[in-house]
Amino acid sequence: MRIAASIVSGMVLAAAGAAIFWPGQATASNRPSEPLKAYLRSYLSLGGKVPPDTTTRITVAGVKPDGGKTEEDIVYVSGQRWCGSGGCTMLILEPTESSFKVLGRVTIVQLPIKLLPSMSDGHPDIGVRVQGGGVQSGYEAVLSFNGKSYPRNPSMPPARKVSAAQGKVLIATTEDSVPLYN
Repeated sequence: MRIAASIVSGMVLAAAGAAIFWPGQATASNRPSEPLKAYLRSYLSLGGKVPPDTTTRITVAGVKPDGGKTEEDIVYVSGQRWCGSGGCTMLILEPTESSFKVLGRVTIVQLPIKLLPSMSDGHPDIGVRVQGGGVQSGYEAVLSFNGKSYPRNPSMPPARKVSAAQGKVLIATTEDSVPLYN
């Protein structure tokens, strides 16, 4: 009985600590809003200058930084045009009044994508896996907002290589991805 009480007590303390530890709340969504999908269709086709890649699929997770007024969207974009041997493209978007602002367009991202407990310039740090292409052994990288954007490539500075990023998994798989063009 004492052991069970100790375990439950530890779990409650760990959960309370986690609530304080995270820089914001995260929600997974396999039903992106129509305004988000419309924005992505235009953005990814360069405003209609490039024909759409009908193999494009998206996986979306929302993140609301502590003290933030709006929820940012982490979008993992997969499909023929968006993926290579090093991974796929990740977008970090902030809603504006009538559209979205791109805070980051990151290439060669492998899953999982993690929300880290640290923040930079009011935006959460994000952890991604780097492997494939020229990186054989693989590692995790931390992407921090620099006041204007997130790093474009997780395998190069200013992204930071870490042995294991501790964070909440936002996107682990593309199983729940949805087609961008349907």
